[in-house]
Amino acid sequence: MKMDIILRILCMLFSLLPVVEAEPLKPSVLALEGDAAEIVCPTIESYESYFWRKGDSIEDSTAVASFVDGVHRADAKKYAVTANGTFFIKNVTTKDEGNYFCRGVSDISSSTVEIMVYVQASLQNFELSIDHCGTESSSCSPNIDLSKPIELICRGKNASPSVKLKWFNGSREIESNISVAKYDQKNAPSSTMIISTLKVVYRTPVTLTCQVEPKSRTDGCRFVNIRLEQPVPITTEEPPAPDQDHFYGLPFAAAILVIVIMCMLMVMLMLMLMQRSFIDRRESRTTPRSRAEETSFT
Repeated sequence: MKMDIILRILCMLFSLLPVVEAEPLKPSVLALEGDAAEIVCPTIESYESYFWRKGDSIEDSTAVASFVDGVHRADAKKYAVTANGTFFIKNVTTKDEGNYFCRGVSDISSSTVEIMVYVQASLQNFELSIDHCGTESSSCSPNIDLSKPIELICRGKNASPSVKLKWFNGSREIESNISVAKYDQKNAPSSTMIISTLKVVYRTPVTLTCQVEPKSRTDGCRFVNIRLEQPVPITTEEPPAPDQDHFYGLPFAAAILVIVIMCMLMVMLMLMLMQRSFIDRRESRTTPRSRAEETSFT
């Protein structure tokens, strides 16, 4: 009986808890540079026409390809859409990476689904470096004053648009105090310059890593380490020359006083020695006479 009451109370408490619905994850596809990609339109229903667009939002997007009333249309020969809405890309390049929208339309209903296409590329001239380390070093230990805020800049040159730079403190990812900037390179239209700036304050030695994500198709994981240590100051200054007002580290007046005292002590010592010598000679003169007197008396 008591158990039933407890179960009812627990059920009532759980019923009062708010229901949190998880947001659906945006579907994504990873395409390989140079290969063909097949991207299925992730709609639930089947439609008579399909429209594929590319852009950051549906309002700010451009038409790529479509299949309308049995007719395929595309802005380039490398794109194609089938009757079931599947989107094909021939000879994938890094320019094909981005956010796509698939819109299905029929006489009864319509729906729009968003999908992200990533391109995994192999860029032979890709370079990763930290400003303090130089371009040819994968690990360095520069002399940085840890008592002040520091700014570390990691650069990824000739990178794929899908590349991201991440900072790690050991195995823990650093997610705050980071700013990222991307620039399209004019000399390499299919590549990007990525700059990740980390502004931190560390009071103790630490090893930080700038790493490329996702991993390259052929090169594996790229990373560069930097070891931050408090440099030990090296003193190269010569000891200061004695001032004119000092004599062997003492003020001049004090040195004169010490010399005078030493001279007085020496004079006193000499006087004491002379007095002692005078007494000894006097005693030596009176001693024989006393003996003679003693003999005559006997």
